[in-house]
Amino acid sequence: MHLIKLKQYGPSVNRQEILEQLRNNKAAWRRVPSFIKDENGEPEFEMLLANAEMQDPGTASLNFRETRCGGFEYASRAFLHAHLQPGDLFIDVGAHFGLYTLTAAKKFPGQVQVLAIEPHPENLKRLHMWCAFNECLPNVKIAQCAASSKSGQSGLIENSSMGHSLIPQPGIRSQGKAIPVRLETLDKIVQHAGFQNSGERIILKIDTEGHELATLMGGIGLLKSGRIAAIIWEKGHFHNTEEGIKEFTSLLGLLRDMGYESYRFPHEDMGGPLVPYSPSHELCNIISIDKSLKPLQAYEQPWSAHAVMSPSMRPPVSENFMIGFTRQLIKEKKTDCGRWSRWDMLGDEADLRAGVAGQLVPENSNVLDAGAGLMLLRDYIPESCTYTPLDIVARNRKTILADLNQQQFPEDKYDVVCALFLLEFIHNPQLLLDWAFDHADKLIFTYHPLLPGKDVTKRRAVGLFNDFNLNELKLMAEKSGWKEIRITDITFGQACFECLK
Repeated sequence: MHLIKLKQYGPSVNRQEILEQLRNNKAAWRRVPSFIKDENGEPEFEMLLANAEMQDPGTASLNFRETRCGGFEYASRAFLHAHLQPGDLFIDVGAHFGLYTLTAAKKFPGQVQVLAIEPHPENLKRLHMWCAFNECLPNVKIAQCAASSKSGQSGLIENSSMGHSLIPQPGIRSQGKAIPVRLETLDKIVQHAGFQNSGERIILKIDTEGHELATLMGGIGLLKSGRIAAIIWEKGHFHNTEEGIKEFTSLLGLLRDMGYESYRFPHEDMGGPLVPYSPSHELCNIISIDKSLKPLQAYEQPWSAHAVMSPSMRPPVSENFMIGFTRQLIKEKKTDCGRWSRWDMLGDEADLRAGVAGQLVPENSNVLDAGAGLMLLRDYIPESCTYTPLDIVARNRKTILADLNQQQFPEDKYDVVCALFLLEFIHNPQLLLDWAFDHADKLIFTYHPLLPGKDVTKRRAVGLFNDFNLNELKLMAEKSGWKEIRITDITFGQACFECLK
């Protein structure tokens, strides 16, 4: 008995037929090339979007971010692209039109099997169309159902084409009526597709709009098999509700107990380092990795404009929440990477700091700007200098991508290392001072010292990790080997250190 509608499409619909339809309806459709390129520099696949769909928020966002910015959810797709291997199985739960499905199927054409799971009938039509147009149908099986913790029936609430969900979404007023869909467990879908005992290594992606825990609970057998090397999943708006927080905590705990370490990227559409994940108020994709898979230090991206993430992706929180979150990051020695991917959160008085530090840089220096932020230092150092930014997200083409709280220090040597408004956010600044001594002739850094009688909780409220006074910082610099240390006031409560050998 077939529990689900599972399809492996053959040659009945092909690329040429679709091309003919497009030629006959030029005004109705647009062909969107994948931002990710193949080894020849060509788009790996094309997406077909109807012009009439540009009123749909999800489809419009997909089109804009893929064509004008760094690629829709480029970071997670870059992870998939980097680690997928011939012979793997990719399971795409909540496949939508097939963006991730095609990313997997076209990485090694004909050598990767894909199981795409999608319940909405209109999305399924587009998924089929995209796979046929890109000539990868023989390696894609499509399950027409929603993955859940048990078999049955449910209502799928219609929203944006990317927002259909089995549960009401908080803060969204335009939710439409529910359409009936089949529910099935991930374990049974995989069994029905013929992959239960096939042995392939699996990379799993789950985007089920708040139904992620139930989805994973229905795949416990698959999890226990040890075949799943990585899981790409979403923390969405639901997970910031009272019920959602409980489910999110359970989901993270389940994955941790199963041996997965969870990470995130600083920005959804940019490359960069994978940063160890710490639960927060921010919405993002999370990547949970088995010990069998070693992440890259950084996932490079061709330089391009990038989208500014919606304010709703990092909703405002109370001062008490921020204090608790900062303390959590300190305890876990992790980075609030989402903060540094947002241009509007790069710190006050950045121009003043850069101006003071720039005057201390000698002519013809090779300068590393660690924690470059807005890169204002570049405009204040002598024009004869060579400037290189280092940051957790790319600030320009030459940016060195690194999370310094993971000790991802560059190996090159520099005349001058600058660290402006950085040490406050480093869990072990002594290591940074030691590294700078070994890799530079001069170190310039700024710091907001702890002032006598001040409450450190105010520092936690703005995200600062440590609380040194001027003398403690001077002793730390001397411990690293710096011989001559000059301290200059920038403003009341902020100082600039010039360290020489």
